[in-house]
Amino acid sequence: MSGVSFVVPVLNGRRYLRRVLSAISREARGRTAEIIVVDDGSTDGSRRIAESFRLKAEATRFESSSRGFRLQAEVRIIDGPRRGAAAAMNAGILEASHSLICQVDQDVVVRPEWLDMLLRALDDPAVAAAQGRYVVPTSARFWSRMAGRDLDLRYARLPERTDHVCTGNTAYRASALHQVGLFDETLGYGYDNDLSYRLVGRGYGLAFCRDATAEHFWRNSFAGYCAQQFGVGYGRLDVVRIHPHRATGDAVSRSIMMLHGPLTLAALAMALLSFVAVPFGIAGAVVIGLLAAERALAGIRAWRLTGDRATLLFPIAHMLRDLVWAWAILVWLARRLIRIERDPAHSMRRPRTTAPSAAANARVLVLVPAYNEAANLPRVVADLRAGFPDARVLIINDASTDATADILPALGVEWLTLPQRLGVGGALRAGVRWSRRHGFQIVARVDGDGQHRARDLARLLKPIVAGQADAVAGSRFLRGTHRATARRMTQRLLAVCLSAIARQRITDPTSGLWIFGPRAAQLLGDCHPGGYPEPEIHLLLARHGLVVREVAVHARERLAGRTTLTPARAAVAFARTAFAFIALTLRPDRVPRQ
Repeated sequence: MSGVSFVVPVLNGRRYLRRVLSAISREARGRTAEIIVVDDGSTDGSRRIAESFRLKAEATRFESSSRGFRLQAEVRIIDGPRRGAAAAMNAGILEASHSLICQVDQDVVVRPEWLDMLLRALDDPAVAAAQGRYVVPTSARFWSRMAGRDLDLRYARLPERTDHVCTGNTAYRASALHQVGLFDETLGYGYDNDLSYRLVGRGYGLAFCRDATAEHFWRNSFAGYCAQQFGVGYGRLDVVRIHPHRATGDAVSRSIMMLHGPLTLAALAMALLSFVAVPFGIAGAVVIGLLAAERALAGIRAWRLTGDRATLLFPIAHMLRDLVWAWAILVWLARRLIRIERDPAHSMRRPRTTAPSAAANARVLVLVPAYNEAANLPRVVADLRAGFPDARVLIINDASTDATADILPALGVEWLTLPQRLGVGGALRAGVRWSRRHGFQIVARVDGDGQHRARDLARLLKPIVAGQADAVAGSRFLRGTHRATARRMTQRLLAVCLSAIARQRITDPTSGLWIFGPRAAQLLGDCHPGGYPEPEIHLLLARHGLVVREVAVHARERLAGRTTLTPARAAVAFARTAFAFIALTLRPDRVPRQ
C-alpha cells in the first residue's frame, strides 16, 4: 500500500482548522501517512492550533508505537513562501515523502472513506489525480449556499473521467505533479485549472469520485462572496491567456458559464450606448433578460436536485456575480494594457502581514557537479548540512569512473547519474533543469572538490533575495591576496578580457561557487554553456542584461584528488570564451520573464 502525504495550505484558517486536521487524521489512521501543514503567514492563531494538534498527534503516536500498532499520522508544520496558495502547495509537495499527495484546504472537512474512494480511482496508473465531491454544510448561510448549490448542479452532470479537478479536495500522483512542473506560482484562482489542463495535455486521466464527499465551508458574508467571485472571474482570464483553447470552458465550467461575464459586460456597454441610440439599450436589456432566464432555469434544476428553495434566488444572486465578473474583466484588461505582470494576489488577495526576512523565504537547491569525487563528497555534503542547512542538495554524477556512484545512496541527498560524461557545463545544465521541474527558483552551485565553504553561500544569497542581483559568484581573488602562478596569470588575463566584454569588473572567471536567482536560473535552464562554463556564464548573463555581483570568499585547497582545470585547459577556456562572445552577440535575446 502506497504512503500518503496530506498537504494543508493555511492562511488565517483557524475557524475550521482543528476539524480539518481531525478529519484528515481519521482518514490516515492505520496507513503510512504524514500531514504537512504549510503555514503561509497566518496572524489569527492558526499556527498555534496546528502546533497543538501536532503535539497531541505525537503523544498518540508514541503511545500507539509502544503498544506495537500505529494509530496516528506524523504531523509536520513548515513555513510557506508567502507568495500565494500555489507556492504554498508547491512547498508542501516538495517536502512530501510519499508517492501520493492529497491537498485538503483549510475550509474543507473530508467525510469518512473519502480517502479510500480516491485511492481506488488512483489504482489506474493512467489517472494522475482524483477529486471528491463538495457538499454544502447544514450550517451554511445564504451566500455560502449560493456558491455551493451552483457547484452541486455542475457536479450533477460531471462524468467520472473529467478534464478538470479542483484543488482542496483531491489526491494527486506525485510523479505526475513533478513531471508537469508542479503548480504555476504566478496564478491565484485558477491554478488548479492550469494544472489539470497540463496533466491532460501529458496524456493523464483525471477522475471525479462522486461518493468521496467533503464539506466545503464557503464564505458566508456578502462581501466574502463578492471577493471570491471577483477572484474566480479574474483568475479564469489568467488561465485562458495561458490556455486559449479553454476559452470555451471545461467539464466543470461549461461554455454558458464562461459567457456570463463577457455578456454582462457587453450589456452594460450597450446600456451606456443607449444615450446615443435607444436600440442599444433594448439589446442590452434582452441580453440581461436571457442571462437571468438561464439562471432561473438553473435555480429550478438545483431546487429539484437539492431540495433547497434558496436556489430559486439564483437569478438575483448570480446577476450580482455576473456584475462582479464584468468588473474583474475590466480590471484584468487595464492591467494588461499597462503591462503589469501577473501576480497571484490580483485574484487571491492576501491579508496584510509582516513578511519574514527574504532569506527565510528563499528555497534553494544546491547543485554539486562531481566527476571522480568519491573521496570528497561525504565531507562536502557534511559541510553543506552544517553551513547551509535549509537548502536541498542534488549531486550530479558526471559518469564517474571511481566509487562515486557507490557512495551516493549513503549520503542522504538526491542525485543524478549521467550515462556518459558531459563535463561540468553539461552536468550543471541537467541539474538546473531538474531544479525547474521540482519548483526551485534559486539554484546554487558548489564544486565537489571541497574547496568552497558552505557557510559562504548565505552571504552570496543576500544580494539575490534583496533583489540587488540576478546571480552572485564567490570570488577568491576580489581581495587580491593570491600569489602569482602560471595558472593564476591565465585566470587574470581571462578576467581582464571578460571584464572588458561584459562591462563590469570580474575578478574570478573560473569560480566554482555561485547562486543564481529566478531569472538567471530560467535562462541557464534553457541554454547553459557546456565544457568549462564559468567564463561563458558571465558572458551569457551580461548579454541578457542580468545583474551579476561578486562576493569575496576564502577557498581551501582541494580536499583530495586533482583538478581537471590545467593551464592548458584554461587556455582552451579562454579561446572558447572568445568564440562564445561572437556567438552570443549573434544569438537573439532570451531574457526570462520577470
